[in-house]
Amino acid sequence: MDLYGWLGIAIGVVMPVLSAMIYPTYMHQMYPAWAEWTRLMELPFVACEIVIIQAAVRAGYRDGEILGKLPKDITAALALLTIGLIVGSTFSSKNVAASLALSITTVVHLRLCAAIFFLARPVQPERLSAFFPWLGAGLVALTLLTIWKFQLPPPEWTVPGGTIEWASAMPGFISVRHFGSWTGAIAAGLMIAMLYGKREESRLGDLLYLLAAGLTFWSGTRAAVLAMAVVALIAWASLRRLPDARAIVRVGSLSALAMLGAIMFDPGLAEFTLFGRSDVHDASALASGRLELWHDTFMRWRDAPVFGWGSGSTFWEVYTGWSHTQPHNVVLQFLISWGLVGAAGGLWLLGRAIGATHRTGMKDDALRPLTGTLYALLIMSLLEGMLYYPRFIMLVMIGFGVLFAARERANVPLVRQSRAT
Repeated sequence: MDLYGWLGIAIGVVMPVLSAMIYPTYMHQMYPAWAEWTRLMELPFVACEIVIIQAAVRAGYRDGEILGKLPKDITAALALLTIGLIVGSTFSSKNVAASLALSITTVVHLRLCAAIFFLARPVQPERLSAFFPWLGAGLVALTLLTIWKFQLPPPEWTVPGGTIEWASAMPGFISVRHFGSWTGAIAAGLMIAMLYGKREESRLGDLLYLLAAGLTFWSGTRAAVLAMAVVALIAWASLRRLPDARAIVRVGSLSALAMLGAIMFDPGLAEFTLFGRSDVHDASALASGRLELWHDTFMRWRDAPVFGWGSGSTFWEVYTGWSHTQPHNVVLQFLISWGLVGAAGGLWLLGRAIGATHRTGMKDDALRPLTGTLYALLIMSLLEGMLYYPRFIMLVMIGFGVLFAARERANVPLVRQSRAT
């Protein structure tokens, strides 16, 4: 088994199942508090990242070699981000230990991207065909675990607080929305493969898309459904052609069947509903309270605009009736965490990565599904915490690392991109 098979097993099967076993929650938090912090910071996924990085080191990867080849603007952006990671978390944060821990994990994420780039350079992009089936196998495992948790719950009196919170009873996920974000990102990649991939039909691909889309609809995650639609628009605009009629009918039929399945297995809870009557009363209801969260986060950032309040500071600096781990918007997340200095560096790196890999990811049939998943996560990061929680960041970093490697294989190094722009 090659790199992409092992990555698929690790991030698609092993880590989600392991997380479900470690954190068997039936409410929004765990006890004791230290266990809850490890869950919110998704430390098992960070440990997995470190293992992958060490495997790359054993294979010859060195940070200095990668840093030495970066364009000057990327180096400057990394310097700004590093300042933002350190200063706000050390001198402004009300929880220095947590902020510095999150800052360190941000460095781990960046190193993972570089390590994946190193490991993927000698591997043909066509080998990615092994990646999504393992993500799909993970969805099967998560489906079975979800059925088990919902059908065989513990007595409510044994749950802290005496009430089961079904939206938090997802296997290993912080909430049902994060569960749907994961399945929606996978569904987006599979959808793009069906719409713009090779013409031969794949029964396995159809079944995996049906499952991924069905779980997304069932979870009621509107951000994921929106991301799937936007990814389809991006593919159409990038490739400048519509999918053929057969592919459109195929995806449309499977999507309708997935929606029907979601309706059939609807748990009858408001948290699992895509749209309810109350959602259309006003903009705040439609945004599920995000407008207030965004406003309060922005106002709190204004009190420390240069260096922010430290990594993860939304959790203790912003309160809108309850605490949020992050502001459900990547720009505000960067600003309140790292201030203008760190956010400028982080957003520049993100924008440069997208610009450098877009053409490579969209023009290649083998890379396009991974690009669709990557874009789905980035789109959702404007509405959810995809660039806060390590399980999602791992998939983002794998996506960028693979695309950078494919770009180099095509003899288009990042340095050349920098000079051209």
